[in-house]
Amino acid sequence: MSFGGSDPKDPKEAESRLALAQQAAIQYNRYQDTFADLENFFIDDAYSQFDPGKYDGSMGRAATQSSAIYERGLRDMRGAAFNRGFDPSSGAFQAESSALRAAQARGIGYQAADAGISNTDRGYQMLGGVVAMGQGMANEAMAGQIDVAQAAVDRGTRQAEQDFMRSSSLQNMAGTATGMAAGYGLNQRGYG
Repeated sequence: MSFGGSDPKDPKEAESRLALAQQAAIQYNRYQDTFADLENFFIDDAYSQFDPGKYDGSMGRAATQSSAIYERGLRDMRGAAFNRGFDPSSGAFQAESSALRAAQARGIGYQAADAGISNTDRGYQMLGGVVAMGQGMANEAMAGQIDVAQAAVDRGTRQAEQDFMRSSSLQNMAGTATGMAAGYGLNQRGYG
């Protein structure tokens, strides 16, 4: 009596099972010949993301980029102050510069720490990407990598913008400089 299967002594079924097993062996060997090395490369690359050098590199780049954002803003602030006739040695100007330098140091620290955390996230996403590639979802794996990188850039820019917007004298200087430039332009065109 047979329950739910065919008779194991059926020669057609045994022949069919053998053919399926042979096909599976051929597919596995093709995979090993073609994709195993590539998959191992991706796995090694994902694990290398956790090397200390990767953290140092990504955190250093983030600190440098963040510093550049603040330096541009500080340079613009000094230019606006100079154009308005502020004395760079005055207490108000020095206090504002010190506050923005402190914000710069904090922003650089935040960005470097965020880059380290993002490096860890990227490593785990890369490992998840290896699994996704094995499941035929390589596009989703790449999209996740791009999203992580863009999010870090956006956070750095937002932090610098917030720090400079907190500076009321910078806002006043920028507004005055813009007003002076607009007034000068209108006078040159004969509207003033």
